[in-house]
Parts: sequence; C-alpha cells; structure tokens
Amino acid sequence: MTSPSSFKDKFYEKVINPYLPEVMRHPQTIEMREGVLHIWDVKGPKKTGSVETRLEAMEQEIFRCQGMVEHGLNANNSMITKFTCDHKLDNKNIGEAIFKLHKRIGQLQAQIYDLCVLPKL
Repeated sequence: MTSPSSFKDKFYEKVINPYLPEVMRHPQTIEMREGVLHIWDVKGPKKTGSVETRLEAMEQEIFRCQGMVEHGLNANNSMITKFTCDHKLDNKNIGEAIFKLHKRIGQLQAQIYDLCVLPKL
C-alpha cells in the first residue's frame, strides 16, 4: 500500500507541474551541423582558487551591483526632484495668469455694467 504523501508527490509532478522533470534535468546545448543533431551537457565554470578568494570575488561583484543600483536610484531621485520643481514653477505661473484673467474679467464686467446702466440719449 502506498503512503498518501507519495500519491500527492506523484499528483503534483504529473498533473500540477508536468514540466518538473525537464526543469530539473541538467542543461544541455543543442546544435545542428551538416544535418546531424548534436546534444552536449553544459559544463559549468572551472573552480579555481580557494573558497575564500571566490567568496571575496563574489562579494566584490555584489558591491559593484549595489553601487550600480544606488547610482540608478540617485539619478531617478534627481529626475523626480527636477520634475517636481519644474511643475511648481508652472503652478506659480498658472496662478498669476488666473489672477490676471480674473482681474480682466472684472474690468470687462464693469464696462458691460456701465453700458447697461447709462441712460440712452
């Protein structure tokens, strides 16, 4: 008799994730030369040096990537700051234009009122 956990595992592998065996398989390169299909296993990088030197190299790579990310964030922040400053100036100019329009509307309404109130001769 099979255990329930093995049934779940088989169910997951066959029904839920039918591509799991292909994903878990070692990567291969496929090449077609002169009508013949050649398949090779991908070989990983050769390990050279001690574990400490490889960890230091990986640490330097991480620091370099962090520097690139920080540079990108700084550039993004400066662009956002510039954009908001430009729009604040636009809002100020728009406010002045609206004030001038209201003033002109008041003048025109006063002229219309004067024309309506004047006695006709």
